[in-house]
Amino acid sequence: MESKFRYYFGSMMFLSGLIVSISAIGFAIMVHLRRTSDASEIITTYGLLGVGLSFILLGINLMISQRRPYGFYSNWVMIFGFLSSVFGVGLFAVVFENSWFYPNVSYVSFAYASGICLLSGNAFGNAVLKLIEERSMQLIETKAKQYSIEDIEKEVEDSLNKSFSDSTSFSKFNLDIKEEKLDFIPGKTLKESKQSKIRVKDSTREVECLQNTINGKVNVNDYGIDLTTKMLKNTMKQNADLQNKSLSNKLKTKLNSIRR
Repeated sequence: MESKFRYYFGSMMFLSGLIVSISAIGFAIMVHLRRTSDASEIITTYGLLGVGLSFILLGINLMISQRRPYGFYSNWVMIFGFLSSVFGVGLFAVVFENSWFYPNVSYVSFAYASGICLLSGNAFGNAVLKLIEERSMQLIETKAKQYSIEDIEKEVEDSLNKSFSDSTSFSKFNLDIKEEKLDFIPGKTLKESKQSKIRVKDSTREVECLQNTINGKVNVNDYGIDLTTKMLKNTMKQNADLQNKSLSNKLKTKLNSIRR
């Protein structure tokens, strides 16, 4: 009940400040306000404008004010800021006509500026705290909605029943063997039985040359190649004979040494 009353009162303050500020702007336009205007016109215009801005900020603070413990300090900051801004406007109305010079100008400026800053800062702080509180409440609510094991099992069972029901749009698989018609017709070779093997002797020229090469009977029409081949053959025979003689001589010498 208290929060609703504060919100209602704050909205009224905001609307009142908005009306007063618009009235000040309209009055300045009506009297053609300028630097050489009458002091009463300047005091009225800027006084109404300053009070209207103070009421607007006060209404915002009341609408977004926080509960305790932050609300206690926020209320004091709000009250002090509003009183400081109103004091600055009143001091401006008193000293403008006859004593608008230093240091009175500094006093008026400091009082009004400090009040406006306190009201603006307090409204901003309350708005940030309200956003944090709403976010934390959302997190708490989402954590409170955790599902139990029974709920999860029930959900899984319902999903399985729906998936196997006839009303679903899942594909139905047919596991029967499908006989396909083939255009391929087996030939005569695949249908006939196995035949006995027939071996035919190969008497081609290439095979004969290969056999002669293997046996060492290669006939070449070139006289130089034939002569070189014969010399190589004789040399290999001589080397073989010499090796055989050396082996026989060694054996004889060993036998003679053994006999002695």
